[in-house]
Amino acid sequence: MTAPLPTHTTAWCDVLFVGAGPKALAAVAELDTRLAELGPRPRPLRVTLCDPARPGPGAVWDPEQPAHLRMNVDARIVDLSCPAVPESYRAWEQRLFPETAGETFPPRTQVGRYLSWAFERLAASPRLELRHGAGRVSEVTRDGDYWLVTARTPAGPASWRAPVVVLCTGHADSGGVDHRRVASGEGTDPSAPLTVTGAALTAIDVVLDVTEGRGGAWRRTPGNALEYVASGAEPRLITLTSRSGEMMLPKPATDQRHVLDAVQGVTAALPTGGEPDDAWWMTLAEGASAAARTAGVDLDAPALLDHLDHGTPGGPAAEQWVHGLARAHGMLDGDPAWWWGRAWSAGYRDVVRSLERGARTPELWDLWRRRAARLEKWAFGPPPATAAKLLALHQAGLLQVRSDAGSPGLAGSESPVTTVRAVTAGPGVLTGPAETLGPVSAHDDLWASLLSRGDVTVRRGERGVLTRPDGVCVTRSGHPSSGLAALGRPTEDPVIGHDTLNRTLHQDSERWSRAVAEWVLGARTPIATLPFPDHERNSR
Repeated sequence: MTAPLPTHTTAWCDVLFVGAGPKALAAVAELDTRLAELGPRPRPLRVTLCDPARPGPGAVWDPEQPAHLRMNVDARIVDLSCPAVPESYRAWEQRLFPETAGETFPPRTQVGRYLSWAFERLAASPRLELRHGAGRVSEVTRDGDYWLVTARTPAGPASWRAPVVVLCTGHADSGGVDHRRVASGEGTDPSAPLTVTGAALTAIDVVLDVTEGRGGAWRRTPGNALEYVASGAEPRLITLTSRSGEMMLPKPATDQRHVLDAVQGVTAALPTGGEPDDAWWMTLAEGASAAARTAGVDLDAPALLDHLDHGTPGGPAAEQWVHGLARAHGMLDGDPAWWWGRAWSAGYRDVVRSLERGARTPELWDLWRRRAARLEKWAFGPPPATAAKLLALHQAGLLQVRSDAGSPGLAGSESPVTTVRAVTAGPGVLTGPAETLGPVSAHDDLWASLLSRGDVTVRRGERGVLTRPDGVCVTRSGHPSSGLAALGRPTEDPVIGHDTLNRTLHQDSERWSRAVAEWVLGARTPIATLPFPDHERNSR
């Protein structure tokens, strides 16, 4: 059910989500499941999602974004099925688009349409009364037994009172680069040399914005190599900048089930609630060694750890893409980075489980950050088809890569250069790890105010807020912040790995929904000080 959104008086709702992207949608789907298990209720639960972007896809998965932007993960993980949403992404795609169904890395715009459809299905649930507030929340403050939420909307200020508020604020930069504007060349000379700050996935998207997104095409040569066909609207030269000069490795194009089994047979031993100490890392290195043995490659775990700390010598980007693509298509060798990437990817669920809300010794966590950043490059790079496009652009003389310490590029200092910053803001709520020696700024005023009042807290060395297993925020004094929960990217570090559409990687949303269901029944009050019947009387 849907209902109009009041904007001039304070409205009541049972649950208010700050954010309406995939993480919030997944929590609503879990809630629909729990409410269905309870059976018929006197009235649907009133749920408001406040976000300036479209509910469901949010800013990142906008269905109107350019079609050349594709997923960087297997679309099999996208699944919001629940009593109100009868299909996973794959089933929905097969029903509506059978001619293109089954692509491992489909266009993001298509996934955005699925998320929009899932929101519409949830809005039709007899168990929920969904409202979308098209505004940005600026303040969340305690108001007696409730939370007062204030937002800026196109129609003016809006406010709500709710006993339960869920902070699903997602990306701090609301999706970062405006890909439609970059692709259009609006406000720039489209042919001017382009420098892209960064060389990770967002930077790769920008490269495709100004080539394929401007009418460029791809074709196969007689030797089956990929070749770029210029449109004439692309920059004369595109320069990716990388601090290390080390490119992201492409994902495997071959069946990885045997690698998954080998790695997970080792990483299952990672202790729950543990710390990333020497023994923890040795277990992961043994997982990388087990992955290599599936291809008949013998790699010593201590040597793998040494490579993890020193990295792979940079070398020309084109050579890195050539070798990475060969490995992605099954021409395997003893490259330690490749096998580390397979272990990190295959064992990631165990990594997340092992470190969830565990202790964070500063020295160990600093080492974790450095190593994890390198492993992300080796495990979660672009699809092979995307890496092949980068190689084709380089061979066409349109793309180069330089490190920060390298030469200024081939465009010449006399040429005006357009620059696009393609570095995504980090997860969590702080711009850097919390320290005891000085303050670290929050990503926005909402989180700054919650932190200053002590309604939420960030542990030393971390960027995200600390929550209980059911998502409830922990106050500065160490007590549950009654009725206030956070899910997803705002909690990164206490709980890792939130930059994903995989609904099953973390259990916080499921545990949160069970707590709400028990609150609805009045069995206990883990997330609100008032049992549901009292709130029902007050909200009429």
